[in-house]
Amino acid sequence: MKDLLDFFKGASLGLIIVVTVTYFLKVYLEKRIDGLIGRGTDIGRTSLDLKKSLRNEERAELLAFRVAVEKWEYALQTLLFDFTMLSPSDAQIADFYKADKELFFNVKLAVVRASTYLRDPELEVKLMGITNKIRNTYYPMIGEAMPRLIDLQAGLLPIEYKMKQFEKSGLTDMAFAPTDADREEHLRLQTEMTEETSKFASRLIDEYQNIAVQMVELKQAVNDYLYRPVARVELDHD
Repeated sequence: MKDLLDFFKGASLGLIIVVTVTYFLKVYLEKRIDGLIGRGTDIGRTSLDLKKSLRNEERAELLAFRVAVEKWEYALQTLLFDFTMLSPSDAQIADFYKADKELFFNVKLAVVRASTYLRDPELEVKLMGITNKIRNTYYPMIGEAMPRLIDLQAGLLPIEYKMKQFEKSGLTDMAFAPTDADREEHLRLQTEMTEETSKFASRLIDEYQNIAVQMVELKQAVNDYLYRPVARVELDHD
């Protein structure tokens, strides 16, 4: 401190001014640099938090896609079996068509929503690919078997009507009592329905292997995409 006072006593006024200005400029610059460093750290932290938030959105939308696909595929797998379990008067194909239309729309909507968060074109192609693969596999099989099942259900309608009327009469109105021919026809139609659904099940087992392989690949691709490390803070990097 004494040396500093001696310096100012012997120095000219101009030199004192220069030293003073230099000192305050140094203090200002140091504070400015510290502020920029702190701001850069805050920006990096904010960017990283934003990327993690986007990752959560990606996971939620891709999970929604997987759930939508599972629901739709399950409905396609069980459609024929559910149809044959209905009574002939309740077996309306329009209800199944409506359900399939709604479920398939949900899948397409899930693809669109997930795609807004994806930055991997190959993964988006896989999402659409598995959807089209399921549709191209199931629809021809259903389209082949369903018309036959509709005809069989229609054949059961007269027998069902007679049996219901006979039950309403307390099993006393013999005009509606099922005859031996009715029982034989009922058995024949039921047997043919069982055979038709059995053929569908066999085809489904044969065809599903291709879908199952793609589903495993899709699941792995989704997992690899979702659980990639968030190592960078820049928003334009993975």
